[in-house]
Amino acid sequence: MRLRTSLFILLLATAIPLAVFSVLVSSALLQQQYESYVSAIKDRNRAFMTAVDAEVNGHITTLLAIAGLPSLAQDNLQGFHAQAKAILATQSDWLNLILLSPDGRHVVNALVPWGVQLNVTTLQPESLLPVVREKRAAVGSVLAGGAFRQLPGIPIRVPVLRNGEVVYVLTAIVKPAAFDRLFARQDVPSGWASGLVDANGNFIARVPARPPGSKASEAFLAAVKSADEGWYRGKTVEGLDTYTAFTVSRQTGWAVGFAIPTDLVYGPVRRAAFIAVGGLLVVLALAMGLALWLSRRITRPMAQLADAAGTMGHSGTVASTGTRLRELAELEHSLNSASAGILARDRELRQQASDLQAADAHKRQFLAVLSHELRNPLAPLLNGLAILKLRNDPQTATRTHAMMERQIAQLRRLIDDLLDVSRIDRGKLELRMERVAIDAVVRAAIETAKPVLEAKQHALVVRYARQPLYVEGDAVRLGQVVANLLNNAAKFTPANGRIDIETRAEGPEAVVCVRDSGIGFPPEDRGRIFESFVQLDTSRSQAAGGLGLGLTLVRALVQMHGGRVEAQSEGSGRGAQFTVHLPLADAPEALAPTAPAMAAPNNARRILVVDDNVDAADTLADLLRLEGFEVRKCYHGTDALALAREFHPDVAFLDLNMPGMSGFALAQALRAERWASDLRLVALTGMGQKTDIEATRAAGFHAHVTKPASADELRRVANGLEADVLPFKADRRP
Repeated sequence: MRLRTSLFILLLATAIPLAVFSVLVSSALLQQQYESYVSAIKDRNRAFMTAVDAEVNGHITTLLAIAGLPSLAQDNLQGFHAQAKAILATQSDWLNLILLSPDGRHVVNALVPWGVQLNVTTLQPESLLPVVREKRAAVGSVLAGGAFRQLPGIPIRVPVLRNGEVVYVLTAIVKPAAFDRLFARQDVPSGWASGLVDANGNFIARVPARPPGSKASEAFLAAVKSADEGWYRGKTVEGLDTYTAFTVSRQTGWAVGFAIPTDLVYGPVRRAAFIAVGGLLVVLALAMGLALWLSRRITRPMAQLADAAGTMGHSGTVASTGTRLRELAELEHSLNSASAGILARDRELRQQASDLQAADAHKRQFLAVLSHELRNPLAPLLNGLAILKLRNDPQTATRTHAMMERQIAQLRRLIDDLLDVSRIDRGKLELRMERVAIDAVVRAAIETAKPVLEAKQHALVVRYARQPLYVEGDAVRLGQVVANLLNNAAKFTPANGRIDIETRAEGPEAVVCVRDSGIGFPPEDRGRIFESFVQLDTSRSQAAGGLGLGLTLVRALVQMHGGRVEAQSEGSGRGAQFTVHLPLADAPEALAPTAPAMAAPNNARRILVVDDNVDAADTLADLLRLEGFEVRKCYHGTDALALAREFHPDVAFLDLNMPGMSGFALAQALRAERWASDLRLVALTGMGQKTDIEATRAAGFHAHVTKPASADELRRVANGLEADVLPFKADRRP
């Protein structure tokens, strides 16, 4: 044997096994790829059929909602006809909305005017039977003839039940085009075919397009009759040789098919020749191709999930890929859960919006009352000024001054109420906690409310507890609580009425109860009566006067003390009762009495008043002169500095918010003067928050007076009785 022959035989001995190995490996890989390919097509069919069922269920859900309309429950067919006509206009995928009797007679047709004789013949009565017999929704087949020749439709029916019996059958005629959108999302490759066929074998929708109602191929109909899911080789209606995967819906009986040209299916077989020639390199290439194909099994469901993410919040279930991959299934579950959460949040936001609208309405009502109450004192004040101009004898002046003081006190009370509510809402109200006797709080509150009680000639009956009751609290704010309750009782009790106030202990609580014989309120309003911007009866509230904030302050202040307040009434004209509950505290230890501070004489102190408000500066200067002080005034900071260098005042009242040189800058300049070591600086401002007081303290002011200040406050500050910066209000209102 020649060497050449031996080498050839050796080559053959080496190449033939490699070629056989390559062919076997290629065949095995092709078979695996073919089976995976078929499985993927079937998965795609299932996912598509799920989308079709979801579309059908959407129409069924809408019909069930319509079936629950009150007009149907009341057999108001004319009213239902009007509603059906309006609903049909909102459903772009519906051709008609029809109400049938259980025997198939037309009762209401949304496209036919009310009163016109309706067609008594029902198309596709076979789709009516499951609705009547089984009392469930049913889906018919494509209607493409007669009246539906130009616009084919699909009947979807639901029962209208009453006492468990079918009284009507509600039918929507749905356009086949409603399912064309699903095919548009499939992005069917050119040369392939996909179609949706009803239970009678008629096309509903198809790519490439076929007329709705036309018959599917014989091969497809035979395959669908033999199994609910499968894969077969046959010809399409165009005569194209294909492999087709199909799936039948258990809900509707419809079938979906996905046809792939045979050449594309057998393409891998032709590639097997190259695998045999290429050997191991081809095997590696096939492995890479297989990996690519496997990746598609992941990316396709992920793409569907990404599309579904755009519809989150529209329904509780936005994604149904049918994937068998656990991670993707968990992601699908998370998307559906998030969508349901968004729906719930949307409902919550709608409720909040409704609550805000109600609050806004209450606020507008409150602002109207506020405008009324603020203008009420202004009218007598203006009248009083006019009277003093026309007639200024002592008797008239005394009477007019008393009236003007009452009206100014009313204005101040309204503003204080507004500020208190604002501070409570922002958490800025501070309590000065100490051991407080309830009896002392009640006595102070009675003294405060005495003018209102005497003005309406009410009888006040007071019952104190047998043993002294003590609580931890702010005596002034607790007095404000009881005084507000007494004022409220006095306002809403007709003249010569009776008001009872009682203190007692109930377990670990001190109780203060205020009862009146007044107009009362409906029992269902006992919670709303404490809300801001809410007035139970506008006409009565305006007649009584006030902003309606008294009870709001009562509840807030009591809660700040760790207590609660309750309101009770048996109805209009039956009186009302308000009960305050506060935690009891132990009795305090006896304290040695302290001598009261004596007011220092003014000794004709020199006072400088600086305010850019001319009227405010002039009236304050006049008031202090009447008190015996030597007073100079200025309206600008720079002028005041020059005047102070000549005048050398003992006390300087400085407005903080002046143009040019502010009160803070003026205070700094004055403190730098050599002669001003004993100068007392008083901040005179309309701002009285904690931060404002801290700012004036840091700027070197000795006192902080909040506008409007009473004559007593101004006199005490001018005399230098307070040595620290405080929100100076000697007659702090309870």
